[in-house]
Amino acid sequence: MTHDEYADRCEEFFAVGGFAQVRKLSEAGLEELGPDPVLYRWLGLAHAAEDEDDHDSEAEKAYEAGLAQWPDDLGLLVSYVELCLRADSWTYPGRSGRAVVLKERIAVLAPAGSPEAARVEDALGRAGRGYWQDIRERTATVRAERAALASHSTDVAEALARAGRHLPIPRTCGPPR
Repeated sequence: MTHDEYADRCEEFFAVGGFAQVRKLSEAGLEELGPDPVLYRWLGLAHAAEDEDDHDSEAEKAYEAGLAQWPDDLGLLVSYVELCLRADSWTYPGRSGRAVVLKERIAVLAPAGSPEAARVEDALGRAGRGYWQDIRERTATVRAERAALASHSTDVAEALARAGRHLPIPRTCGPPR
């Protein structure tokens, strides 16, 4: 596989919550084909998605390894700053504090008004929300999905009831006549 093929597979697994598979794929791609900023980003994202301290440390290692070779890669910088923004500043003051330096570096590479800056702001806006905002958003999404499903179920039940009034009831006993 090529770097792009590994990255595509990582994206597919990530979309369905296959974070362990993303880590295995990105590590296999890095081992087989050598360093690649996109694969380092997928490796970091797959660790960060687990939302556990050990995985956050591994995500940070992946981002730092990638940035050591590609210090200007916006994808790596934005992914790393998201991790830093979500870090508990009491438990991980160093990681949390790195967000300021990373934001400054991003501002140099993606000046205000550029398409890159818009993408960065979108990513940083999501990262800066915090845990409770994410929970509220997920809860609201689930409630909306349940309401839509309940409404759809009601519509289907009513349609079946209307159809049942107008259709003859088939005979289920004995051979057809």
